[in-house]
Amino acid sequence: MAIDRREFIGFGLAALLLGPAGIRAAHRQQLLISCRSDDNGGHFLSMVDLSGRLLLNIPLPERGHGVALDPRQRRAAVFARRPGTFVWIIDLASGQATHRIAAAPGRHFYGHGLFTADGSRLLCSENAYESGRGVVGVYDAGSDCRRVGELSSHGVGPHEIRLLADGRTLVVANGGIRTHPDLPRVKSNLASMLSSLAYLDLASGRLLHRREPEPQWHQLSIRHIDVSPDDRVAIAMQFEGQPQLLPPLIAIQQGDRPIRLLTAPVAIQRRLKNYCGGVTFSADGKCFAVSSPRGGLVTLWSSGGDYLGAHEQQDACGIGPVTGGGSEFLISDGGGGVVRIEENLAALEYLSFPGYRWDNHMLTLSPESGS
Repeated sequence: MAIDRREFIGFGLAALLLGPAGIRAAHRQQLLISCRSDDNGGHFLSMVDLSGRLLLNIPLPERGHGVALDPRQRRAAVFARRPGTFVWIIDLASGQATHRIAAAPGRHFYGHGLFTADGSRLLCSENAYESGRGVVGVYDAGSDCRRVGELSSHGVGPHEIRLLADGRTLVVANGGIRTHPDLPRVKSNLASMLSSLAYLDLASGRLLHRREPEPQWHQLSIRHIDVSPDDRVAIAMQFEGQPQLLPPLIAIQQGDRPIRLLTAPVAIQRRLKNYCGGVTFSADGKCFAVSSPRGGLVTLWSSGGDYLGAHEQQDACGIGPVTGGGSEFLISDGGGGVVRIEENLAALEYLSFPGYRWDNHMLTLSPESGS
């Protein structure tokens, strides 16, 4: 893969690295890719390494949200923030946008998507906004990236989507919130909303099974998910009910079992402010991290659902596993910081990218990926 040998933009970024020199050297080539904004209101897709180098910087027409990599990690898809109307395909070797996908008539994007296991299709979470029906748009990821169909998400407001290890089962986080592009940030059905975790057969679109929060917590919005190597689904939620309530915001689910709601110690639970922003399993699948940017916290959980502790980082939201099979994470924030933490929550290093405002989600990859 050419990105480890070629710098597209060479201006310096101030980086303060903490910890032993040997630790720094071992991880400095880890690559991070994320959407971001700058102090002038510009929006970008950027890739950096832990030496502080900016390797890729693509101006976007509007604010981006999620990013997906193809199986060979040669291309990235960047998705507009809800209710956005663009998805761009970026060639990581050349730094060029090779395709610009516009939302189909009557549809808008929900900020997330993925490539299929063979890289032949791109799947995008979308809203059929006149009916309020959630769909997964299917695009040919080959030469023209044309839209070739759609699947029902079997819910309202599909947000993050993931594939199980078999490459044939799609897991959809249906947030349950109805929106319309004429009122971009208005949530029109909060009194009756119901989110769900839906499992679909990718080939046919058939609903395999669906899981929902307990009825008393029907205003929990399942927005972000991640899947472990053994197909355990970690769930991060946002609560749309009365703010004085203290609902569980984190859950795990596997197979046809019910959703298991998890609760942190009360003091930590209050700090989350009823809002979790992202969730990611570690590379070895032994634990997962959940961000709460409003609370300035990242909570850590075992894969079995045990609370392990919390890391404090102002406006932290993006989380990526350190590649290589361990239990470390990289965490980005709206102030331009990136912190690497261990499973025991020790902060090993800190980088500062002045003027950067990292957006909600971050992916990690190694320089050797796709070579």
